[in-house]
Amino acid sequence: MTEAQVLAMFEEFALVDEVNIIKDKATRASRGCCFVICPSREEADKAVNACHNKKTLPGASSPLQVKYADGELERLEHKLFVGMLPKNVSEDEVSALFSKYGTLKDLQILRGSQQTSKGCAFLKYETKEQALAALEAINGKHKMEGSSVPLVVKWADTEKERQARRAQKAQSQASNMPNADSPHPSLFGALPMGYVPPYNGYGYQ
Repeated sequence: MTEAQVLAMFEEFALVDEVNIIKDKATRASRGCCFVICPSREEADKAVNACHNKKTLPGASSPLQVKYADGELERLEHKLFVGMLPKNVSEDEVSALFSKYGTLKDLQILRGSQQTSKGCAFLKYETKEQALAALEAINGKHKMEGSSVPLVVKWADTEKERQARRAQKAQSQASNMPNADSPHPSLFGALPMGYVPPYNGYGYQ
């Protein structure tokens, strides 16, 4: 199936900017997956809802798997990583600082088995503009009381975030069940379809 054919198929359900079929570097044959870029999350949602597990291509034995590309939903949720926090910092102190730049929807300080801070946190703003304002105002420029180094603020690296949360969960389970083996994190491969909404110049890395 060509990129033009995939584009035409998805345009039945949503506005599409671009289609990129993933091909084998050596043979240039399709690897059975592609990225579909939509102009907005609303348009991407239309295509996902219309096609995921609902549309089967000619010659295929199972329906399409149409999902957001790995990490895109997290990026769309305006999530930041904050590092170099003092070990004794509280959620209230972090909230007081970052609330100056917008409405916080979520805040989590990562903690060890003894509930001591690991010196980092994840937080989510209501809008992308608020998250960007906080990043630009605080990253490398603000020191919290009790710390000799400025805070590090960046867009959340979703894979590192997952690893951190998995490690924290495993540690918590191990402390609650000392005789049980810690579970191994599940590893997921690339999805057959992915939607990558444009970042509109907000500086994601």
